[in-house]
Amino acid sequence: MTFRGAIQDERGTTIIEVLVATGTGLVVLSALTMAILVTMHGSAKVAARVEATQRARIVVTNIMEELHSACVAPKIAPIQASSSGTLLKFVHTTGNEGSTAAPLPTLTEIVYSGGTLTETDYATTGGAAPTWTFSATPVAPGPRQLVTKVAPIAPSSSIFTYYAYTNGALSETPLATPLSASDAGQTIQVRVALTASPETTPVADGGGPGSLQDSATLRLTPPSFNEQAVSLPCQ
Repeated sequence: MTFRGAIQDERGTTIIEVLVATGTGLVVLSALTMAILVTMHGSAKVAARVEATQRARIVVTNIMEELHSACVAPKIAPIQASSSGTLLKFVHTTGNEGSTAAPLPTLTEIVYSGGTLTETDYATTGGAAPTWTFSATPVAPGPRQLVTKVAPIAPSSSIFTYYAYTNGALSETPLATPLSASDAGQTIQVRVALTASPETTPVADGGGPGSLQDSATLRLTPPSFNEQAVSLPCQ
């Protein structure tokens, strides 16, 4: 074809070719959009669960630290009668007793209700181990909200479980709750297990709860391997 003929040639892209190219572009664009949405959705879901787990982890760590300071006196059981799956009552030192030979403990109650953990402290008013007396008025500023949007790990309905040593080993069966005075006196381990949901749900299914659990052993020395030996808390 001559140069003059090429200039006069009116042939071009047909409507079918335009439609095919447009359709192909839309398919590619849709695929890229879906990939971006899936990535953002997954990131938001992970971030929400991390936030929830981190909030609960700080609270569980603090509870464990308090339980690890619960052996106020040798052979004095720190876990109190009437503790249950939703109520943990125990005595512990608060860390401000200094070098006091016989530190006075604080009575702490941690309650689970309606998805919230709340802690209340009561100061000692008198008495001596193990029959201290405690104020009926909470230590200022009163009950403290520890964490919200938590729940027991299904199918359990308990946040707290209690274990004793039997036959030289930790029992696999938790003690019945609420604890009797006798069972409270034998409680050597307390386990805290919960699920935490995000404060906010940036995506539709972003509220998937994360599970968290830890335990504190209330012993001053390792338990005896003698199956006949009595293993008591703070021994």
